[in-house]
Amino acid sequence: MGNTPVDQTVLLTPSEQESVAKYISSLGGSSVDFQTTSGSTLPNKLNEIFQKVLHAIESDLPISISTMPKEVTTTTAASLLGITRPTLMKHVREGRINAHKVGSHHRLFSNEVLEFREELKQQKRDAVFELLDFEQQLEESDQ
Repeated sequence: MGNTPVDQTVLLTPSEQESVAKYISSLGGSSVDFQTTSGSTLPNKLNEIFQKVLHAIESDLPISISTMPKEVTTTTAASLLGITRPTLMKHVREGRINAHKVGSHHRLFSNEVLEFREELKQQKRDAVFELLDFEQQLEESDQ
């Protein structure tokens, strides 16, 4: 394929999709570590991408693969985080996530947005477990 960027849409025929489904079925539900022609295993992240693509094809789901720009707008960052733009700007003002100005507009580094998204997910998980613990304590005190 070379080093030239490819911008194309690939549509699979039903037989190609069936071939993917048969391949996944032959794995018996276990994941596979893809290898290069020289026998070296692909890095975990790349391996995960290929597995997700194959499972999406098997499930007849649409797939879109693209890279994320190094910097994103506040609107894009808020969308990635699943929060409103004003809430994002509150986090920026409080120093919970970094932003810098390009002209009069704020920009955020994509990797920092993704890290912050994981932090928010962890905070939500922690809150759920705290709530479950509290509920259990209430039940125990009622007995």
